[in-house]
Amino acid sequence: MSTIIDQAKNAINVWNDTRNNSTAVSNYFNQGAYFEISIEDFEAWNSNNPTEIHAYMGLEIPPGAPNFALHLFSVDNITDQKPVESHQAEYLEKLKKSIYQRAILPNVHFNMSLGNADEIEPLDALQASTQWTLHKDLWLSQQTDLVQTFIIPFSDLKKLFLVRGAESVVVLPALKEIDNMPNVFQIDLMLWGHTSEGIIGRYPKDFIKPAPPFSNPSHFQLLDYALS
Repeated sequence: MSTIIDQAKNAINVWNDTRNNSTAVSNYFNQGAYFEISIEDFEAWNSNNPTEIHAYMGLEIPPGAPNFALHLFSVDNITDQKPVESHQAEYLEKLKKSIYQRAILPNVHFNMSLGNADEIEPLDALQASTQWTLHKDLWLSQQTDLVQTFIIPFSDLKKLFLVRGAESVVVLPALKEIDNMPNVFQIDLMLWGHTSEGIIGRYPKDFIKPAPPFSNPSHFQLLDYALS
């Protein structure tokens, strides 16, 4: 039986071979709406006191399904600095998988009260997700080195889980305009806290980074292992 490490290696490889085929990538994104991070995932990472989560794009055939589907394979940056082959026990504990969900998002309620300086307005976050829905096909067709991993500040997850009381975090693809570069966009993720009552409307200020480019490639050991 394959482990989550084996699954991640294979899925990251398939994504790497597919990621610059814009038609195929668009079709995979059209099959779903969002990823999800559970509070159990968060608690597993939190014990390492990380600063980042590395969320790797992957393509895998789910059990019983006929075709590939998008997945995120996510691990904290403390673990991801260690060679996989000599730290398999840690990766088995800290590496988490989320399939791209086909279901419609849960009922939404927004806290529209005045936010803090470190929060994005709900309408701005919705606009970024709408940009993806409307323009992803054109944007994808212009890319030559599409994202392999998203670097998510762990402080964003802490705020949603520990401060806002989220039970899980809904992760939606988006397009974000690059600062000081009008009409130039990069792929992004929007993180929405989810409770049994719906979606929390306040979202941490967005500092998620897609990679490549990698500022320190040696800190992404899972990618090295998968592509070796």
